[in-house]
Amino acid sequence: MRTAPWTPYLTTRPAPPEGRPRLFCFHHAGGSASAFTVLRNTIAAHVEVLPVQLPGRESRLQDTRPGSMAELVADLDEQLDTHLTGPYAFYGHSMGALISHDLVARRQARGAQLPVRLIAGAARAPHLSPAFAASFADSDDDLVKKIIDIGGMSPDLLQYPDWLRPALELTRADLRLCATRASTPADELACPIDVFYGSSDPLVSEEDALAWTGRSSVDSRLHRFEGGHFFFLKESPALFATRLRTLLHRTRDLVREY
Repeated sequence: MRTAPWTPYLTTRPAPPEGRPRLFCFHHAGGSASAFTVLRNTIAAHVEVLPVQLPGRESRLQDTRPGSMAELVADLDEQLDTHLTGPYAFYGHSMGALISHDLVARRQARGAQLPVRLIAGAARAPHLSPAFAASFADSDDDLVKKIIDIGGMSPDLLQYPDWLRPALELTRADLRLCATRASTPADELACPIDVFYGSSDPLVSEEDALAWTGRSSVDSRLHRFEGGHFFFLKESPALFATRLRTLLHRTRDLVREY
């Protein structure tokens, strides 16, 4: 069996097909692939979790950041293509939900294999204005306050300006990608969409999450979690992991022949 070429978008090389579905995880604005470390360790026996690392952070600190969402999605499609085989799914959190949605739309438009599920977390539906994205134009003080208020940054970081500055710069660049993203394609996606949202998320209401249901021509379902914008890390990590595992093993799509 030929080994698929390595890509810096993946923090680990995917294992040979062995019956486990692959779950590619796309992180939030200002975040990194390490946000999914606990998830990967928790469900590794059942699902191969593959966190996607965007340029400009952690191991890719020196890599050039994309100039637009379309540029990023095109590069992801090219570099991940050989790994998007067999039963695979996408989970995208906040900004990651928009990235994974647009990646599915691009693959559908060119006739490539689609995921068995797109799972979108803590994000308004892609045809709505993206939550928080316009804040990329805020002053440093205002942006920091907003990030802390939604639980995306510890107030302790204020004591370390040498760490705060690059974190703020990265978040601002990610938010700009979302704010300048092109409009959503008209065609619905030919894969099921599951929408995860936090009960007390200040950025994404139940109505915002419900609007995702019009983006699938197959099936859409809403899943409520206790917590805010980062429910998958803070208030509901165990339920989050269990729900993902259940979705990937109970969907009828996984019994198809590949």
